[in-house]
Amino acid sequence: MNVFAQTSQTPRVSKIEGIAAVVGDELVLDSDVDRDFQTAKLQGMEVKDRCEFLNNMLLEKVLIDRAKQDTLVTVTNDEVQRTLKNQIEGFTRQIGSEKAVVEYFGFKTKAELENELQYYIRDNIYAREKRGLVVKGLDATPEEVRVFFEEHKAELPDVKDEYSISHIIMYPEIDPENEQKVIDELKQIKKEVQEGSSFATKAILYSEDPGSSSNGGQYLKVKRGMMVKEFDAVAFNLEEGEISDPFKTDYGYHIIQLEKRKGQELDLRHILISLKPTADEVARTEHKLDSIRILINEGKMTFKEAALRFSDDKMTKYNEGNLMNPQTGEDRFERNQLSTNVSNALIGLQNGDLSGVFSDDYENKNVVRLIRMNSFFPEHKINYEQDYSALKRFTIRFKEQDVLMDWVKKQIPQTFIKIGDDYKDCEYEINWENE
Repeated sequence: MNVFAQTSQTPRVSKIEGIAAVVGDELVLDSDVDRDFQTAKLQGMEVKDRCEFLNNMLLEKVLIDRAKQDTLVTVTNDEVQRTLKNQIEGFTRQIGSEKAVVEYFGFKTKAELENELQYYIRDNIYAREKRGLVVKGLDATPEEVRVFFEEHKAELPDVKDEYSISHIIMYPEIDPENEQKVIDELKQIKKEVQEGSSFATKAILYSEDPGSSSNGGQYLKVKRGMMVKEFDAVAFNLEEGEISDPFKTDYGYHIIQLEKRKGQELDLRHILISLKPTADEVARTEHKLDSIRILINEGKMTFKEAALRFSDDKMTKYNEGNLMNPQTGEDRFERNQLSTNVSNALIGLQNGDLSGVFSDDYENKNVVRLIRMNSFFPEHKINYEQDYSALKRFTIRFKEQDVLMDWVKKQIPQTFIKIGDDYKDCEYEINWENE
């Protein structure tokens, strides 16, 4: 379950610099073009020059501008933070170290890089969600897939090594005295605010909600259903200016200060402190899961039975623990799509083998994890028989591009678009300012 949906936040403050383009309420800064251009190159994308890249960014900005006006599109902070973490890990594997990644993108600290990237990631998710609505329902017949393969097989990429995996995760059980320390810390913060300290400053210093801590814990225009039910139950029963007692959600303990009530919308600040298991608590959970691993290896329990009985992952426990790739909707992952810990756990495993038990972070929680290697698919030339699902995705994307371009062209007359002087002479697929 996602904790926080994207609400209206204080906008990012950027230094005054050159503007490459304006699309509706969306700005494209020269620095955005440079950053995304470098990111695309790092990810292996073939982009001819910055003119071509700006054209692609304009397409994305139209999607983003429309997505933010569409009540059917929401972006959660939980999803942004998971994506951010995975992206940093991917860059680190490619470049070699977090320090090198920070330097590559021209920042001084990892925190500065993460603060910048989260806006980039959030917009990418907005664009992806809106694109999904625009092209919703498109499919491809087997004959269309075959024809696409025959026409494009020379330019299609090879299929890299892929892994099909399952897991069992367990949350370490937090001792009552450990939990009480978090409650007492929040009670002390509440007391100090009531005595005159700034709630916003306390949120910056102590809150562990990555989506709001740097903004003083603030969320604006919060409606019922945008937060988890435990959060709503407390927030919508506060009076303006009131601070709640500490309360628990799946993400830890919170306190809320209600700033303003506007009908069915709330402006509020909150502080989240997560429950952090001690080394002893983690060790006990590792021992428990390792005992389960031994039972599976001895044939006294199947992995399916163990996942159903013991896994704390509600999304996979009823599906034998099988993990699905969110990028493809299939059960195959390239190694660079897996976290470092999972990737390391797979080393030396054969089909059907279990990894050792290890501590990990999963969906922003401390967990203990066991991996099963279901199948390994070695790198190979893409072919119709073995890779039909991937070829079908390629075929649908090819069809989607035509649908998307037609949709964008229809939006242009209704959208304010201005191209900066430095990019006026570029040749674009679309006549952006005069369509």
